[in-house]
Amino acid sequence: MAISFPHAKKLKKHNGFHSADRITRIYPSPVCFYKLKEKNNSTVKSLVNVGDRVLRGQKIADIDSFNAVPIISSVSGTVLSVTDEMISIENDMLFDKIQPQFANLDSKSLSKEEYLWILRECGVCEVRTGIPLHVLLSIKKLPQYIILCCFDSDPYVSSPQGACIGNVPKILRTLELLMDITDVKHAIIAVENDMRRIFSDFKYRLRYNDDISLYSLKARYPQSDDNILVKTVTGKNIDDIDIILLSPETILNAELALKKSIPVMKKIVTVSGDDIIEPHNYNVPIGTTISSLLDISGYPSPRVVINGGIVDGEEIHDLDLPITPITKAILAFDDEKNIPKYRNSIK
Repeated sequence: MAISFPHAKKLKKHNGFHSADRITRIYPSPVCFYKLKEKNNSTVKSLVNVGDRVLRGQKIADIDSFNAVPIISSVSGTVLSVTDEMISIENDMLFDKIQPQFANLDSKSLSKEEYLWILRECGVCEVRTGIPLHVLLSIKKLPQYIILCCFDSDPYVSSPQGACIGNVPKILRTLELLMDITDVKHAIIAVENDMRRIFSDFKYRLRYNDDISLYSLKARYPQSDDNILVKTVTGKNIDDIDIILLSPETILNAELALKKSIPVMKKIVTVSGDDIIEPHNYNVPIGTTISSLLDISGYPSPRVVINGGIVDGEEIHDLDLPITPITKAILAFDDEKNIPKYRNSIK
């Protein structure tokens, strides 16, 4: 039976989840931009200069700090500009790749510190918050749970749901590896009750697993809020329990880093908005401009653009801003009347 919390709000879904299994890969924009300061991460410094040629997967910015996460180029091309805030790279469309840094390592013989260093060097962060994954996994006090939130309760966002489709075996294998690395004995996976395909896949593969619990939660807002989610599945306030809260896309990025030494270069982003255009999830190269993504999605010149969810996302006007490792959705409206009245009114 699905569970929920007091005063939950049921909002009409408009997130394209019914078509989330068709995640579309797109090419990066002709010029890609990389922010040197991201939410909950240290400001990093450029490692490249104007005129340098870079390769796809190359580290282009970093600092000498364990708590930072480097910036990785998602394209090959020429550095056009370097400022304290941004690096721009002209995409040569050749997609020449750098050789993986940790390709020849035996993952079975690695220590916890080596696992964490690989995650750092591959630029893996928690996509909900931007906090580097290796920092989350290296907390001194032993967490009681790792909680995996496989949905976003915002009615216009389905990028976490999309990350789960077809990837449940990878998610579970990597989740168990992260449990071993951190010595966490129990994990909780939370899905929405309208995600029947994903729930069934998890349930089948966990039928003999006593270390990972599966919860079905009612599709209500704001069920994916950290405080409410933790209270719902553990019965405790978030400040009273030690947990690590992760997303399925973060787990998949960790899998690529630890198994294949592939750094984070793409982000699953929901594009939604006006009712006349079907919502969809895209696998977007990081650094791609929002304008390029909207043009591909059928919104060449929208009147209103929102970065994030419909409830509390930020309205933006500069469409040359880039997709970042924590971009979850871009919402576009050609007609302002199609913006739900509850936007910015739900507390």
